[in-house]
Amino acid sequence: MTTLQNTRLDKIPKPVADIKVEAIEGELLLYHPRNTVAVYLNPTAAVIWGLCDGQRQVREIIQLIEESYPDSKPTVTEDVLATLADLYEKKVLVPG
Repeated sequence: MTTLQNTRLDKIPKPVADIKVEAIEGELLLYHPRNTVAVYLNPTAAVIWGLCDGQRQVREIIQLIEESYPDSKPTVTEDVLATLADLYEKKVLVPG
């Protein structure tokens, strides 16, 4: 199980191969046909997912969100790490 403690800031998260994404009014539905897993993402998690492009480190994702939502800065790191841990656990995202 992936936890907040073992989500390293230098990792580069990326979607698993063959993931299907459907946008529904600012929210996302992810479906991995091989694992028959469907994952609903609220707007905040959808932003985090969108930044997981296989190019950015976790620390860069946190920084971009802090810059975009300065009022939320005190909780951004914890929120991003929790979202990533959940996506890793559901096997729709892999750490690079």
